[in-house]
This record gives sequence, C-alpha cells and structure tokens, in this order.
Amino acid sequence: MNSTGAMITAFVIAAGLGAVVGLERQTSHRSDPDDYAGARTFALYAALGALGGFAADEYGSVAWLFWASAALALVIASYVFAFRETGDWGTTTEAAAIVTFGVGALVWADRVVVAVALVVGTIALLRAKDPIHALGRKFSDEDVRAAVQFGVISAIILPLLPDESYGPLAAFNPREIWLMVVLVSAVGLAGYIGLRVKGSEGLVFTGLVGGLISSTAVTLGFSRMSRRHPELRHSLEAGILGASGLMYLRVLALAVVVAPALAQVLAVPLIGLGVFVLAAGAVAWIRANRGTPPGDAFELRNPLSLPVALQFGALYAAVVFVAKLLLDQFSAAALNVVGALSGINDVDAINLSMANFVNDGLSAEDGARAVLIAVAVNTAVKAMMVAGIGDRRQLRAVIAVLGLAAAVGVLAWSML
Repeated sequence: MNSTGAMITAFVIAAGLGAVVGLERQTSHRSDPDDYAGARTFALYAALGALGGFAADEYGSVAWLFWASAALALVIASYVFAFRETGDWGTTTEAAAIVTFGVGALVWADRVVVAVALVVGTIALLRAKDPIHALGRKFSDEDVRAAVQFGVISAIILPLLPDESYGPLAAFNPREIWLMVVLVSAVGLAGYIGLRVKGSEGLVFTGLVGGLISSTAVTLGFSRMSRRHPELRHSLEAGILGASGLMYLRVLALAVVVAPALAQVLAVPLIGLGVFVLAAGAVAWIRANRGTPPGDAFELRNPLSLPVALQFGALYAAVVFVAKLLLDQFSAAALNVVGALSGINDVDAINLSMANFVNDGLSAEDGARAVLIAVAVNTAVKAMMVAGIGDRRQLRAVIAVLGLAAAVGVLAWSML
C-alpha cells in the first residue's frame, strides 16, 4: 500500500473486523464481561496484525516475526493471568485472538474478502459451542474407533488398491470390489450416526439417501439393526422401503440419460413399482413419527461390521465373474440370465450395459427384459435378506411389500 489513505483504511477495516470478534467474546460472557477480552482488545489484536504486515513490507520478514511474536506473547500472558484468576484451562478466547491477528494481516495484504469470511466463520464456530458439545456427548469412544476404522478402509486402503482388472475374463477389479465394502460400511455407519443425531428420523433420511447409492446395502444394514432394536420397527421399515422405492426411479433416470428408447419401455413398470413401494414406506414413516422413541431412549451399538462387509464384497466379486462369463458367450437369450445374476447384488451395472447395447442396435424390448428381471431379482433378494437377517416378525410388512413388488416385476418382464 503506497497511499496514506489506503493504509489508514486498512487499519480501520482490520480494527473493525477484530471488534466484531471481540464483541462475540464479550456477549458470550454476559455474567462477567469485564473479566474477558472484548471488542476493544480484539480490535487491537487485528490492528497488530495489520501493523505486522506494514512492518514486513517496509523492513522485511524479521520485522513481521517481531510483531507476530509480540502478539503471541501478549496472548500467552493474558491466558496465564486468566488462568490464575479463574482456574479455567480453556484456550478458545486466546485461539480467537491469534486468528484475529491473522485477520489483520489479511486485510493489510488486500485480502479483505477472505478476512471477512474468516471472521464470519470464526464467530459461527464460537457461537456453536453448546450444539457442538451436545453433539459430542451423543458419541462414545467406541463410536470414534468405528469412525477411524471406516477412515482406514475408505481413505487409506481404497486408494492403494489397483484400479485394474485381473483373473479370468478380467473379472476381478480390486478397487471396484473394495469400493463395495466401503459402501456397505458407509451405509451402516451413516444410519447409526443419523440415529444418534436425529433419533429415529435419521434412519428414514439415511434410507432415502442410501437408495440413491445402494438399496441392497441399506437393506442389509437395517435388517441387522432390526434384531437389536425392535422398537425402531417402523423407522427401519420406512428406511428400507424408501431406499427400495428410489432404486426403481434411479434405474429409470439412468436409462433416460443413456438410452431414452430403453427408458420409454421401462417407464410404466418402474414408475408403478416406485410409487407403490414409496407409498408403503410413507405409511411406515407416519407410524414411526407417532410411536417410535427418540434415539437416546435406548442403548445403541455401532453397526459397522467389517466381516459382513467383506462377505458382501466377496458376493459382488462372484456375481461380476459369472455375469462376465455369460457375457463372453453373448446372445439375446443369455441376457435374461445375466440380468438375473446381476440383480442379486446390483442393478446399475446391467442397466447401463443394456442401455449401451440398445444404443448399439439391441432392441429396447430385449434390453428392458434384462433390466426388469434384474430389478425383480434384486427386490426378491432384499425381501429374503430381510427375512433371513432381520427380525421377520417385526419387518413382515417389508417382506410382503418387497415380495409383491418382485412378483409384479416378473409379471412385467413376462409381458414384454
């Protein structure tokens, strides 16, 4: 900054932003505001930051280090004095003071927008003390370990695996298989977190979101949860049915994007199935809101289970291999077999494959048959999963709805 006016403006803006942070600190301790640094003190911290920037421009980095050290020494001295008076080990105010010093330096560097954003974010974080503490009390050490475990399998192991195909017919892709392991673990963990934070409503939200990714994974995780928490019956029903209903609409949306001709054939059966299953899920959701206890009314256990996720990944690898084996001997008659086998675990792969085949000349009816049989098989598998893994007495409505939807899917397949 060359002009005197620009320099004065920078100091004024820095002091003003610092005063805003200080005002938050002052108002958050209304019982004894005189014992805490307030608007004036924080305005001076920000002015010190701008002064450090000025010194660095005029005299070099050593001058900047001097003023930064002076501000840090002042913050430390303030902390020691406050601790002697109150016995409070907290450092929130001191950390905010150091950030405010940085705000002043940003203003001097003509990064006013960044400085304002930093001030707003700092104030928001300071004001969120009670909600953050309340959220932290909802989780245990076991929950933190589970989150770390999920971080290892998703952020460390997954990137290290090769994204190449190996084995017969190049059917085994380590990263693709492990991605399914991550997906199953993520859905279970997300449902648990949703339950911790939002009570039973979190399960319904997780089911809907999971339906956009993998309704099979949602069904697996929620079925297992039903045995431990029968009091969540209606919430789990709503989550499973919501995920399954969105699966039909997801398949149709992908077909619309890739192959409109295929989507035209699939539209009526998939929309009909989606509306039916989602309507049943809505009924379960209404029942959940009437009678389900809140998330903290019962003991919760983290559902993240790596052995189950690994078994799911092994099943996925087996289905991919068999499907590719049949595709290697491709014929129109084999498409239904491929679709049925693919539907055991996933419908997106067969849906996109058929869409591309239709674009390359395959009849839309043949492609739609393969997709519909995959959808019907996938729905039937989920019904069996609920009956075999979950509490079949508590989730009998889910079994009935999914079983009927699977039968309707087979009927639609036979009529094409």
